[in-house]
Formats: sequence, C-alpha cells, structure tokens
Amino acid sequence: MRIHRRVSVLASLSLMAVLAGIVIPTSAQAAIRLPAAESNLFILDVSGSTNSIELWKTLKISATSKLGQPFGHPTANGIPKKLPAYVSITSIAKNSQNSPTFSIVTKADAKKIWGAVEQVFPNSTDSRLKRITEEIFGDSGVWASQARIFTRSTIVVPTSAACRTSTLNAINKGSFLRNTDQQNKNVLASAICERVISVAKSMNQANSYFSNPVCDPSAICSDIAGAIYRATNMAADLAGTDRDTVNGRLVKNKLCIAIASDMLNESPGVSRTSVLNSKHIAMTARTLENASAAGMAAAKSVGIKFTSEVETRVVMVGIGTGQNPLPLDRNSYLLAYWEGFFTQSGVKQTDQAQSLNQACS
Repeated sequence: MRIHRRVSVLASLSLMAVLAGIVIPTSAQAAIRLPAAESNLFILDVSGSTNSIELWKTLKISATSKLGQPFGHPTANGIPKKLPAYVSITSIAKNSQNSPTFSIVTKADAKKIWGAVEQVFPNSTDSRLKRITEEIFGDSGVWASQARIFTRSTIVVPTSAACRTSTLNAINKGSFLRNTDQQNKNVLASAICERVISVAKSMNQANSYFSNPVCDPSAICSDIAGAIYRATNMAADLAGTDRDTVNGRLVKNKLCIAIASDMLNESPGVSRTSVLNSKHIAMTARTLENASAAGMAAAKSVGIKFTSEVETRVVMVGIGTGQNPLPLDRNSYLLAYWEGFFTQSGVKQTDQAQSLNQACS
C-alpha cells in the first residue's frame, strides 16, 4: 500500500506539471483587435523657405477633423470599419535634432483606450462590443462629449477633476454603460480623460510653436537631414510596439513621413560643395544618376538608417518650391537626390503630394 500511495503521489505531481504547462486563455490574451493603420509624422519647414504658419493652419484643420474619434473601431461583426489616426508633428529648423515632437495621437493611446474597455468588459461578444463602441465613440457618445473642446478656436485643457465628472455624467447617459459598476466606470473615465488632456496639451503646444515664426530671418534654418535623422527615432520606437494582425498573421508596423519643405538642405557647417547641400547638387549634377548617388553619399555621411522592422515611406510636399525656387528643369535632379538619400536610408517608397491633406492618405 505504501508503494501504491507513493506511485499515486508521483502520478499526481506529474499530472500537475503537465497541467502547469498548459496555457489557459485569459481575458488579457483575448484582447480587442484594432485594424492595422499607419503612424503619420508630419515635418513642417519653419526656415522661412515655406509659409509654415499657413502650413500649420492646414495641418491643424486636418488633425482636428480626426480627433472626433482617433482610436479606430475594433474588428468585429456589425461594427463599421474605422482606422485609428496616429499623428505626430515636428519641424525642420536650425538644429532639427533638437526640434520638439508633438505626439497628438499615437498607437499607444489607442491601445490604452481599448485596453481599458477590455479590462472592464473582458471577452465581449461582437454584439456587446458594438454597443460599447456606439456608447463611447458614437456621434453623441462619451468621447464626443469631451472632444468638443478640440473644435474650438482656443483649446482649454480641462482639469482631471472636471473631465472626470463630465465623463462620468456622459457614461451614465448610456443605456448599457450606466449599468456597469462604479469601479468600472472610473476605469473608463480615467482612460478617456488621460487621452483628452494629453491631446489638448499637445495641440496647444504645437499651436504655440507653429503660429509664430520660429527661425530668425537672418539665420540658416534648413536642417532637413537632422529632421530625417530625428524621424528614425520614431521608427525605432514604433518597432518596439506590438505588431498588428492581418488575416491571422503578424505584420510590420507602418510609418508615413510627410515633409512639407522645399527640400533644399542648408544648415550651419554645411559647405557649398558638400554632398549634404542638396541645392548645389541639384543645380550642378550632370545626370539624374549622379544626383541620386550624391543623395546616397549624403545619407551615408550622416549615418541615417531606418529600422527594417517598420515599413517606412516618405511623401514630400513642395519640393523645389518656396521663396527661392529651383529652375523647373532642375527639379528632377533634386527629386533624384532625395530618392537616393531615402533609398540609402532604408526607405522603400518615396512619393510627392500637392498638399498636406493628400500626404499620407
């Protein structure tokens, strides 16, 4: 009997070890799925070669229009498809590597919002998720009640207490959400208010920065290469976030960089004959191939390289234009230069657009 008992104990321990190796799905693993979407980085030239104030006005209108619901809809039956809108903004200045980056809405923001929903309503059916989406992000939903501040000419950042009270009131108006317990309501209100306040602060900071000339008219402030170098940091950060799933497989995160500039690189320390002087190359290159090779050499010289873990594309708006535009017959050489530059930097797609509204669309 003693032997049988020992065998029985050993069998029980073995069974426990096997069961311990089995991963039982939890609510955290059944996370809400969002559709894959590009992150957008807009780079505005404040050197004076373009009208950065007007560019900002255009971009501000475009960004504001997305803030009605920037976090996207979950992928589920019965819920209309809506992509998240991830928008960040920085500038080309005297030393662009030190230019501030204003993150209006990021992929991490969407993850936090929908993560809070998943925490409160784990393993939701599609029908329940539809009701939640409508009450939080519908035209008269909880987010819309707070996002009205973004449509005003002056955005007033609410206090946490004021936002929380207003958000809870909006939650209690929903026929479904009002029936959840107070702790769950607090989780949703906290997640929403954190995003509202963050977006409001970023929009105000960007507005203060771009609404007034940033560069002294007598200064050299066209450090385009520095702005591109700065953009590689955003790509690296994006590579560290969770990948999206499309048709059951993981896909790389995507980044679109829209550069509103004449693309005539000029910054302190760059000589007239340097490969970084894109205007000189465009004006003197004998062939398009020569211009492209100079662009590749320029990218190598400053060590710009985008991570291969993110699909990055670049859209240029206003290349060769500005207060001192290139002759039309030299624009193709400037384009070839930057195409070579971006190819060497690891960017697989380079395009042009007529306006910021068309860029990264």
